[in-house]
Amino acid sequence: MQRFTIYSVFILLSIAAQSQDLGNVKGQSPIQFSGSINTSLNFYQTTREFRSRDPFFWTISGSPTLSLYGVTAPFSFVISQKQQSIRQPFNQFGLSPYYKWLKLHFGYRSMSFSQYTLNGHIFNGVGAEATPGNWRLGVMYGRLLRAIEQDTVSTAAIQPTYKRKGYSFKVGYGSLSNFIDLIVFKGWDEPESISRPLDSASVNPQQNLALGIKTQQRLFNKVTFSLDFGLSGLTNNLFAEGPPREDIPLAGIIKNLLKVNYSTQFLKAGKASLSFRAGRINVKTQYQRIEPEYQTMGSYFFNNDLENITLSPSWSMFGRKMRVSGSVGWQRNNLFEDKSNQTNRQINSLQVSYAPSSKLSFSYSLTNYNINQRRINLVKRDVIDSLQLEQFSNNVSFSANYIFGSKIKRYSVNFSTSRQSFSQEQTNEALRNNDSGSISPSLSLRFNDKNKKWGWRAAVNYNDFQSDNINSTRWGVRLSTNMKLLDDKLSANASSAYNKTRLDEEKGGSTIRIGSRMSFSPAEKHSLGLGINFIKRNSSNERIKDFSEFLGNINYSYTF
Repeated sequence: MQRFTIYSVFILLSIAAQSQDLGNVKGQSPIQFSGSINTSLNFYQTTREFRSRDPFFWTISGSPTLSLYGVTAPFSFVISQKQQSIRQPFNQFGLSPYYKWLKLHFGYRSMSFSQYTLNGHIFNGVGAEATPGNWRLGVMYGRLLRAIEQDTVSTAAIQPTYKRKGYSFKVGYGSLSNFIDLIVFKGWDEPESISRPLDSASVNPQQNLALGIKTQQRLFNKVTFSLDFGLSGLTNNLFAEGPPREDIPLAGIIKNLLKVNYSTQFLKAGKASLSFRAGRINVKTQYQRIEPEYQTMGSYFFNNDLENITLSPSWSMFGRKMRVSGSVGWQRNNLFEDKSNQTNRQINSLQVSYAPSSKLSFSYSLTNYNINQRRINLVKRDVIDSLQLEQFSNNVSFSANYIFGSKIKRYSVNFSTSRQSFSQEQTNEALRNNDSGSISPSLSLRFNDKNKKWGWRAAVNYNDFQSDNINSTRWGVRLSTNMKLLDDKLSANASSAYNKTRLDEEKGGSTIRIGSRMSFSPAEKHSLGLGINFIKRNSSNERIKDFSEFLGNINYSYTF
């Protein structure tokens, strides 16, 4: 008897993956069971030296969902022949019932109050959000990280982690377009939750307090101002000894909520924008500053040590047939001027779209990047006129689309082309020859018959890449078709492509791709699919080997 072994069993029980409205419990069925079961057979053959998958591979998967008075409990599983073990990696339970303006959170949940305080970190605990009238209230408390002891026996690198807990609350007032929120977040590690690691220099219990303000104000339906600001105090080592810092911002508040010692650092981050709209003209300017190493325990990751200014105007004309938008942005790092190099970026972009009629449209896009890095005199804190690196990148694209025919039989022609160029200057002589450029035009014709429910597409493409080291060209053609039969119960599509390349004026080889997919639904809850893909590459370069590859798939699904 064949042994059915388990590749992986993944059960994620998340009660109320979507929040439940307790006000509608009476109108819901007491118990509901729904979901789907899928089976798949995969076939694979190749002449490659190393196979990327097994010649035959089967899977059985499902996603049943149990619902009890609107509270849903979704499951999922995958079974295959790869391994002989049943695993349940983790269970996460969560519930978010709500009634009118009150929503409660229990178990594993995530909440966001602002970008620089509490922002999407998963916690295991309780929370609530309430919007009575114009009030905007929120609170949470729970475990952010579970304790992980150091393993001195295992060869795998396991980072020991202190148990981390936290709470946060938000008090705000206003509407969706005019509001102000005040946020407090505190997170802390429990030093007694694990034995102190041997390498305590890199793993220490920490404590964090983040204060935030978030607001948006809209005036006269023309001017909109928004601000998201955070101040984070992070004590990197609760075991640290020595005199505490004296330069404590908002000392009256912070001293009562945060343990401060000489390892504590206070950093700021924020983003503000001002936009103006008048008729068909809109202008927006944005400023963002995140100081180096800014972090909070209520968020997973921050891009820091950056200052960014962006100006983005846009307008429409000719009866809104033409729209023009663009942006100019400046960015720099080394905000504290303590690095030996400073990187400055300038990013410019322009987009133009024009549709003189419903059948004809054009679009144009231009993007320009300039990055330069210069040496910093750390004694004088000045930028020395000593260029370390400078890069220029330009991307230009243009496309035109024309539609003709009738409402039943419609044709469309599309032409597009793009040009990219890159150049670089730097003090390292060995890396100077990095200039490159490419151009990629393409042309396609598409047809669709609405009554007969079928269509086809033909396309040709070309690419020319030139650099100081490599010159390559590639051209190709692609044909595809699709159709529906038997009152839409049967759908099928097929495609083929041929590409040929040249490398440094020598033949590079050619590639043929053929693929087809068919789906048949004999009944409402049943679906059968069949797919094949074939690829064959002939190479004229001795460094690249010829190969052919075939992949087939048969799958069946049942929905209940």
